[in-house]
Amino acid sequence: MYRWVFIIWAFLFFPFVNAEAQNTSNKGKEFWIAYTGHIDGATSKMYLYITSDVNTTADVRIGGLPVSGSPFLITANQVQGVSIDPAAYIGSSDVKEIGKAIQVIAEKPVVVYSHIFKAARSAATLVLPTKVLGREYYTTNYIQNKQGGNNPGPAYSQFTIVAVEDNTLVEITPKANERNGRHNAGQTFQVPLNKGEIYQYQSDTDLSASHIISIASASGLCKPIAVFSGSSWVGFCNDLTPSGNGGDNLYQQLYPITAWGKEFITAPFIHKPYDIFRIYFSKDNTSLTINGVATNPATFNKGTFYEFTAAQANSIVASEPISVVQYQISQTCDPDNVGIPNNTPVPHPGDPEMTVLNPVEQTLNKITVYSALRSQTVPPTNITQHYINIIIKDEFKASFTVNGLAPEGTFVPIGSSGYSYLQEDVTARSTISATHTLMADGGFSAIAYGYGNVESYGYLAGADAKNLYQNLQIFNATTRVERTDVCAGETAAFTLVLPYQPTSITWTIDGIVEAPILNPTFNSSEVINGTTVYKYNYRQDIPFVQPSAHEVKVTMVNPTPSGCDPNEEIIVDFEVFDLPTAKFSSSNGQTCAGVPITLTDESIPNGKNIARWFWDFGDGKPLVERRNAAPFEYIYTSSGDYNITMWVESESGCASIPTTPIAIHVNKLPQANFRFTTPSCETRNITFTDQSVANEGVITKWYWKFGDVNATVANPNESTAQYPVHVFSQPGTYTISLIVETDKGCSSIAVEQQLVINRLPVVDFDTPDACVSDVAVMFNNKSTNADGTTAGLTYLWNFGDSPGPLNTSTNANGTHKYNAFGDYTVTLTITSAEGCSVTLAKPFRVNGATPSAAFQVLNENNLCSNRDLVVNDESAVLGFGNLTKLEWYIDGEKVSEKRNPLSNDTYALNYPAFTSPLTKIVELKLIAYSGDVQGPCYNIATKTITLHAAPVVKFDALAPVCVNVGKIQIIAEETGNIPGQGVFTGQGVSPAGLFDPARVGVGTWDITYTFTGDNQCADQRTQSIVVKPIPKVNIASDLYAFIDGTIQVNASVTESDLRFKWSPSKGLNRDDILNPVITADDDRVYTLTVTSSLNCDETVRVNLHVLRTVVPPNAFSPNGDGVNDVWILNHLESYPNATVDIFNRYGEKVFLSQGYSIPFDGNYKGKPLPVGTYYYMINPKNGRKSVTGSLTLVR
Repeated sequence: MYRWVFIIWAFLFFPFVNAEAQNTSNKGKEFWIAYTGHIDGATSKMYLYITSDVNTTADVRIGGLPVSGSPFLITANQVQGVSIDPAAYIGSSDVKEIGKAIQVIAEKPVVVYSHIFKAARSAATLVLPTKVLGREYYTTNYIQNKQGGNNPGPAYSQFTIVAVEDNTLVEITPKANERNGRHNAGQTFQVPLNKGEIYQYQSDTDLSASHIISIASASGLCKPIAVFSGSSWVGFCNDLTPSGNGGDNLYQQLYPITAWGKEFITAPFIHKPYDIFRIYFSKDNTSLTINGVATNPATFNKGTFYEFTAAQANSIVASEPISVVQYQISQTCDPDNVGIPNNTPVPHPGDPEMTVLNPVEQTLNKITVYSALRSQTVPPTNITQHYINIIIKDEFKASFTVNGLAPEGTFVPIGSSGYSYLQEDVTARSTISATHTLMADGGFSAIAYGYGNVESYGYLAGADAKNLYQNLQIFNATTRVERTDVCAGETAAFTLVLPYQPTSITWTIDGIVEAPILNPTFNSSEVINGTTVYKYNYRQDIPFVQPSAHEVKVTMVNPTPSGCDPNEEIIVDFEVFDLPTAKFSSSNGQTCAGVPITLTDESIPNGKNIARWFWDFGDGKPLVERRNAAPFEYIYTSSGDYNITMWVESESGCASIPTTPIAIHVNKLPQANFRFTTPSCETRNITFTDQSVANEGVITKWYWKFGDVNATVANPNESTAQYPVHVFSQPGTYTISLIVETDKGCSSIAVEQQLVINRLPVVDFDTPDACVSDVAVMFNNKSTNADGTTAGLTYLWNFGDSPGPLNTSTNANGTHKYNAFGDYTVTLTITSAEGCSVTLAKPFRVNGATPSAAFQVLNENNLCSNRDLVVNDESAVLGFGNLTKLEWYIDGEKVSEKRNPLSNDTYALNYPAFTSPLTKIVELKLIAYSGDVQGPCYNIATKTITLHAAPVVKFDALAPVCVNVGKIQIIAEETGNIPGQGVFTGQGVSPAGLFDPARVGVGTWDITYTFTGDNQCADQRTQSIVVKPIPKVNIASDLYAFIDGTIQVNASVTESDLRFKWSPSKGLNRDDILNPVITADDDRVYTLTVTSSLNCDETVRVNLHVLRTVVPPNAFSPNGDGVNDVWILNHLESYPNATVDIFNRYGEKVFLSQGYSIPFDGNYKGKPLPVGTYYYMINPKNGRKSVTGSLTLVR
C-alpha cells in the first residue's frame, strides 16, 4: 500500500505553483487524469498544463495511445499546454469507461494541472502523481442545482475514479441516489476496475461525504486509486439558497484521509461578504472547536460534515483528523452586486469555487506561482483579478517575501492563535511577469484564487500533505536535518516511520535487495495526533559522491492488514545534486564610506536552482542573506580595507564552497567647511571661502547651494567655484550648503550654515530752497531702518562744497552755509546697526539773491467773475539760478502758489463769482522768491484790474416724455437779474425752448440753455430728456367666429409693465387683459388701448365678424317678376372667401363664384338655363364643412 505526500498547486492563469516540502513532492513521472462531467458535455474543452524545474520530456496518452505532438519538450520553468481530445470526455454515470483515461509519463519529475472549461464555466485541479495516491477517500461536493443556470441541460454532483493498476476493487457508499436510479443513498456496492478504466457516479443531489475505498480483490492487494470530485455545474449562496444563474463546474482531485490533520487556520477571500466552510470527519466521536468555541452538536461521526459561514479568519481544532473545505459564493449572492444593470460590470465578480485547505501540520517555506495570461486558453476565460492568501506564524511573517521583496499588502493578526494572514493582490504584477516566488524562514500556507465576471477559481497553492503516520524520511547524517534531496559529498541516513510494528522489513537500495529483517526492533517512537508511530533506521548511513538518481524501497509485513495484503511497501525516489558554484563581481575595487558598491551574482546552479545567497562583507556586521540573484548595493559606513566573500545554497539545500575574497578599499570622506564675508546685507556681494579638508586625496570639486528662491540665471542658486560670490536680493535667513569631492570620487557629507541677510536701511532727505544770501541751508533727513524706525542709524553728510571739515556732518539733519551761488551735489550715507550702508546723492542749486517779479493779465478788458483770471508770469532771477516759489494774491488774499515754477508759465486764478454790482476793481499781487520764503531773496509786482458781474442760469432736470405727447415747452431762467438774453440749443428744440419728441424719436437727448449778459459774460446749463416709446401692439384687425361661439384674442406686445383696456366690454370675459376671450353674439368693433408705465398709450381697432349658418333655399324662379328672381343666400356675406359651385344633372358646372357679391340668376353664359333640378356646393373656406344640396329652378 502506497502512503505518500503531495503538494497542491494552483494552475496556469489561475496561478499554479511549484511547491517544495521536506521529503515530499507533488512532482512525479506518472499521472492519471479523468475528463469529468461538464454542463456543456463534449463541447467543453480540456487542457493539461505541464511544467518542471528541469528540462525534460513528457508523453501524454489517451487510452494508451499518444496524443498529437507527444512526446512534448518541457523547458525548465516554462508551461506546456496540451489540448485533450473530446473523445476522452466522461459524460456517463454508473458506467465503466474504457480507453478514456489520460496518462502522463515524464522522463524526469514534472507537475501536471488539468483544466476543464467552456465560456465562463471552468474549474481546474492539481493532478497528483501515481506514487502519492491513497486508497480511502471522502468526497467533497455541495448542494446541487437540478438545472445548469442558463444552460437547459441537467447538472449533477459527481465523483470519478481512475484505476492505476489491474485487479482493482473499489467499494462505494454514496450519499445520494445515482441519477439513473441504479444505486441508492447509503447502500454500499463494489466496482471492479483494471488499469486505465474509469468509473463516474452522478446524482442530482449533493454527494458530499460519500465514502470510497479500495479493498482487497482476488489478488489480496488493496490498490491505490485516483479520485476526482465536484459537479458538472453548481451555483449557491449557502446550503439553503442556490443561485440559478451564477455558477461554475467544480473539479478537484481528492486527497486520501491519511493526509488530513487536526488543526486549521483559515483566511477570508478578498472582496466577499462571507465564505462557506465544510468540515469533513474521518473518525467517530470527533469533537470540534471553532475560534475556541465548541460546536453543537459536541461530537461528529465519520462520513459526516459540519457547515458554517464566516467573514473573518478562523481557528479550527478537532480531536481527530478532519478535512476543511472553503467555498466561494456566486456573485449574484453578493449584496454589493444587487441592482447593477445588465451588461454592467459588478463591483465584486466571481462565481462558486471550492478549495481544500491544509492543516497547520503540513506547510511549506517556498512556493513558486505562475500567473499566466487569460488568453492562454482557447477561448479565453473571464478571469481578470488574481490574489494570493498567505497564512503564516507570526514569528515568520517578517521574513515573508514575494519575488524577493516585501509584500504590498499588510498581515492581519488572527486573534490569539499566533498566526496572521495576508491578502496579496498580484493582478498587476502578473501582467509583467508570470512568475511569483513566495518564501519565508518558516512554513506557510498559500491559496491562489481570482475572479472574473461569473467566473472564479481557488486552489491551495502550497501545502505539504504527507501521510503523517507512514513514510520514509531522508536525513543529512551529520546535521540530522531532514532533506528532500541529497547533495554530492553528503552522507544520508534513512528512517522508516510506521503506525505499527512489522514482523519483517526488507530494504532495497537502487535495486539491490537486502535480506529481510525479522521482528525488527524500532529505534524510537512518538505519538502523532494520538497515534503511536515507530521509527526504524537503516542499518548504515550512505555517502553520495556524484550527482545521480536513486531509489530506496522498503517492504514491510503488517501484522494487522485490515483485509488487505499484509505486504506493504514504500518507495522513495530522490536525486543527488551537485553543489552550486558561488561567484560574484563588484562594480568597483574601491569606494567611499557611505557610497554603495553594486554586487552582481554570477553563481552557477549545477543542480537545482539557487535559493539563498549568503554574503560576508568583512566589516564585522552579521551575514546578509538574500533570496534572489538580482544585483544589489552594499554600503560601507567606515573607511578601511575589507574582503567580501559569499556562498550560495540550492533549493535542495546544497551549499557551495565560499568564494575567494574580493578586496575592497573604502576611502575616507572629505570634510566640508567654509566661511563668508560680513556684514551680510541684501543686494550686496557675499563672498564664500572654502575651508574644507580632503582627509584622503585632493579636493577637486565643490558643490554650493545658496538656498535662494529669488536666484536668477545671472545670479544662480548653485555654484561649482571654490570661492563663489552670490547676491541675495531679499533679506532673510538662508541655508548655505557645501559638498566637496576628492579626486577619489568621495563626496563629503553636506555641511550647512545659516546666513542671515540683513535689510538695507532706507535713505532719503529733502533739499530746501536756497539763495546765496540765506544764513544757512538745512537738509531734512527722512532716512529710516527698513522697519520705519531710526534706532542704531549713523549718518555722514557731504555737501558738495569745497573740501574741509565744514563740508561734512554726522548730524541727523545736515546744515551748511554756501557762499556762492551754483549747482552742488549733496550726498548722505547711512549705516544700520548691523553694518549695512546705503548712499543717496541729490543735485542741489543755490540761487542768486535778486529775483524780479513781473506778469501780464490776458484779456484784461473782458474779465467775467465766473471765469478764471488768466495771467502770464514773466518773473526771473537776476544773475544765476531759478525762482523757487511764486505766490499770487487778489485784494490781499492768497489765491495760488507754485514751487519751482517754470519760466513764462500761465496760471488760472479764481475769484468768487458775483452778480452785483455790475463791476468790481481789485488788486492783483505777485511775490517771486529765489530762496527760502523766510529769507531775504524775494521781489513783488502788483496791478489793478476790473471784474464784471456774471449771470447765473437755473435749468432743472427734465422728466421723461412719450414720443407721441406732442410739442412741449422747456423752462430755464437767469437768477441774478443780469441784463441780457437766453437761448436753447439741441436736437428737436427751438431757440425759444419748444421741444418736439416726434421729431427726434425715442432716445436720450441733451438740451442746453445759454444766457449771455449785455456785458458779454455768459452762463449755461445742460439737461437730458428721455423720449419713451409708445407700446407696440401686434394684433389682427379682423377676427372671425361662429355665431355664439368663443374665440380668444391672439395679440402680443413689445414691452412689459403695461395696462390694457378694451371698449366696449360686451362679449368679453375681461376688458383689462391683452388676450380676452370673446363670445361671438353679433358683429362688433372693439377698441384696445395699451398704456405704458409712463402713461404712453396706443389704440388699435379690431373688427369681430360673426359667421352665421348658411341655409340655402331649395328653389327660386328667375322669371323677371321681381320675386325670387335670384338665388338669395342669407349670411354668406359672413364668409368673404366662400366659394359657390352649381352643377346640372350631368355634372357640368354652370355657376362659379368666389364670394357671393353677384347672386345666381338662372343664366349660364348669358342664356337662361332650362327648368329642372340643379346641385350646389358651398364651401365657407373657414374650417366649416361644405354645404351641399339640390336646387329647383322654375320659371
